[in-house]
Amino acid sequence: MNEADDKGSAECRARTSPYRGSQKHKNRPIETRKGTLCPEWTHRVESGGYAGDPFQHDWTMTAAHRMFEASIEWQNGRRRFATANGIAFEAKLSGDETWHGYPIPWESVPAEILRSWREEGKVSKRDLRLYRPAGAGDLHWALTSDVA
Repeated sequence: MNEADDKGSAECRARTSPYRGSQKHKNRPIETRKGTLCPEWTHRVESGGYAGDPFQHDWTMTAAHRMFEASIEWQNGRRRFATANGIAFEAKLSGDETWHGYPIPWESVPAEILRSWREEGKVSKRDLRLYRPAGAGDLHWALTSDVA
């Protein structure tokens, strides 16, 4: 397979995946308002990190996509919740029938889901203490998991 074929197949996978990240939650410059920023490990692929174009990125090869696939549907499928590396994530539909996700405080996870994750050992007391916003405007709190 040549490089052009490989790029084409990555673009095809990116288009067919129900998950596609949003610039709003990436630590990259944009002109619109930012939301809580996603750690780099959520969108890293074997060839490197996120280059800045959510339409060209191979989301099927990311931790974000794997979390989306394993997520728990909530509110008749309008919201989805997942956890990895001690952080909770929520996914919502984007305006183009794809989904995007972002880190959320543990208090925002429905109690029933959080209880299930605690029973399954997916979340520890340490996680609940460690990964949370420092204040209302703190968009960077989840980036500390990139150090781990």
